[in-house]
Amino acid sequence: MESPSTDKTASWAQPRRSLPQVALRTLFKLLGAVSPPLAARLAHYLWFHPQRYAPPAREHGVLREASCHPIMHAGKQISVYSWGTGPTVLLVHGWSGRGTQMGEFVAPLVAAGYRVVAFDAPAHGRSAGHDTNLPEISDVILTLARQYGPMHAVVTHSFGGPCALYALRQQQFAKRMIAISPPVTVQMLMDSFSSALALTPATVTLLCNRMERRFGADMWERFSTLSMATQVTLPAMVIHDRDDRDVPWRDGEAVARAWRADFMRTQGLGHRRILRDVEVIERVVRFVDTANDFAEPVNNAESVLAR
Repeated sequence: MESPSTDKTASWAQPRRSLPQVALRTLFKLLGAVSPPLAARLAHYLWFHPQRYAPPAREHGVLREASCHPIMHAGKQISVYSWGTGPTVLLVHGWSGRGTQMGEFVAPLVAAGYRVVAFDAPAHGRSAGHDTNLPEISDVILTLARQYGPMHAVVTHSFGGPCALYALRQQQFAKRMIAISPPVTVQMLMDSFSSALALTPATVTLLCNRMERRFGADMWERFSTLSMATQVTLPAMVIHDRDDRDVPWRDGEAVARAWRADFMRTQGLGHRRILRDVEVIERVVRFVDTANDFAEPVNNAESVLAR
């Protein structure tokens, strides 16, 4: 059975809300009317605290086959996993996810002659911590790049995309990148988060002010996947599903256009099953192996897979 929703947008934006989500919406409506500052403080706390979910049975096998190499980063123990030998391919999961969530890529990449490295981000999976943010996850990626690099490629899912791009903008440690289901901007994530929790306009304003005091007023542009994609020059591919209810596929298309990356649109896979689709995995491995096979930018060609 599929684990609960495992990304920042997915955690709050499901069409059928659970009882706790309904309760949270009611709480924020009341707090927003009585005390917007208190509502903003609570929303700020929730924004930076991912939810942990037990991995489903299908991930146990890939975990058993992994070599585990925990590292310390800023006082937090980070779980790191590796498989195989050869040039390194780094897997970067999304918000509230874990490294083994991308485990279906491991065996095909190892068979193609690569060493695969995955990790649980701070406050995710088996790693320590209760809260995290995009710069911290990016710092972990750069630490792994120093330890396992140079990286041949980076494969990301959802929120892992902007985290990897932020790291690549500081140091181009990889030769190519594949972003699966990337969000286009932090503002989009904020809009989804605010809508799902029924935050009042006053609460949203105060929440954004708190975040800008923490990260700077330019955070919306600095952390934007769309903006970062124009600043990182390397062969790239974006994959997104038309039926993704968590991050609209048009986000991925916009990122691919800005990046001049190849764009592959699937159908019927949603936000998480796309990580287990055989044809998607095959295309990722082919792109990792021979990036020149996908040199056409999205402006001129689009690959579409229907399910």
